[in-house]
Amino acid sequence: MNYREIFLRHVAQTSATPLAFEIVKAENALLYDANGKEYIDLIGGIGVANIGHRHPKVIGAIKNQLEAYLHVMVYGEFVETPQVQYAKLLVDNLPSSLNSVYFTNSGAEATEGAMKLAKRSTNRREIIAFNNSYHGSTQGALSIIGSEYWRNAFRPLLPGIFHFNYNSFEAINAISEETACVVAEAVQGEAGIIIPSKEWLHALKKKCTKTGTLLILDEIQTGFGRTGKLWAFEHFDIEPDILLLGKALGGGMPLGAFIADQKLMSAFTDNPVLGHITTFGGHPVCCAAS
Repeated sequence: MNYREIFLRHVAQTSATPLAFEIVKAENALLYDANGKEYIDLIGGIGVANIGHRHPKVIGAIKNQLEAYLHVMVYGEFVETPQVQYAKLLVDNLPSSLNSVYFTNSGAEATEGAMKLAKRSTNRREIIAFNNSYHGSTQGALSIIGSEYWRNAFRPLLPGIFHFNYNSFEAINAISEETACVVAEAVQGEAGIIIPSKEWLHALKKKCTKTGTLLILDEIQTGFGRTGKLWAFEHFDIEPDILLLGKALGGGMPLGAFIADQKLMSAFTDNPVLGHITTFGGHPVCCAAS
């Protein structure tokens, strides 16, 4: 059976020239195709395989969870041990104000949830984001990414989004009592690894605090040691109000999260109840692997 032909015919494509490698095995830093050819995986599934492919402890945790249960209920309603254990492990390695974890299926969904939380908890509608940023390709995330090339074909997008240059004080001056949140990558990835100055991030945080604006830091790419510390924001001695995680978060399984203080996160519990909901977010097998 020609799987490549079936792939090109029946699997939705995202480019005119997909790589179309037929991978039959992945282990550590290596990939193997159907002809037995070996590849060194230098991209790690786009930042996912931080500890390599099929780490024995990850595989063991998945097998153990398979013996217990798979999906049992929408996220946040049942006490599911893998979710609880992972949430506790994450917050134990974060500042005390980041103590409530909302698990999603992906980094883009974490972005969406954080945007909703910022609007709901501040009762504001304006968002400041940055040119050349990347936060995902769902409708809300697309509205805040910083490239017109990606945005233009899908307009109209969300209103009230204002883009400024990363690391610019013009952005800080634009933050006001009408701004729900500022969304920034801790280090800009797709833009070419742009590192902000500590002075700028401190000024950004100070202006957010002064105006009651939430600072959302996107560590979907930078998290889990990729900058030399567990979280990139640790290099700058600041703490975000909401932290976005994904990619390496799942140990190779699909998982995202946004993390905030419980007082903020409680905004989703009433008016309306189930203010943010996901069926498969925090899937027990994904959390066990993670």
